[in-house]
Amino acid sequence: MKVSLEKAFSILDGRLSTKIEDVFEMLNYIYDTSFFTHQLPSAMRKLQEENPDWFSAGVAHLEEIRSIVGTNDFEPLINYIKENYSSHDYDIELGRIEASQLNLK
Repeated sequence: MKVSLEKAFSILDGRLSTKIEDVFEMLNYIYDTSFFTHQLPSAMRKLQEENPDWFSAGVAHLEEIRSIVGTNDFEPLINYIKENYSSHDYDIELGRIEASQLNLK
């Protein structure tokens, strides 16, 4: 599953950049499961702990953008991404993680 940088920002950074449905769609794909709302924080923590290559590359790219923009403030970052990355300029191919590795409550 490929997603735009704007969409992936929500799981790479942790701040909601699009719709919450996008977060569900991405995390459900990554873990090949269907999460409930209360499980999203645990799924996000596990994703950060696992830190797969595609995730760390996306986080590194966001760090480069932070450096260019000169801030970690949400609005300037998202505006920069919207203005400088079309939906296909920097698509991120999401990988999979075994859902059995999750300990969700």
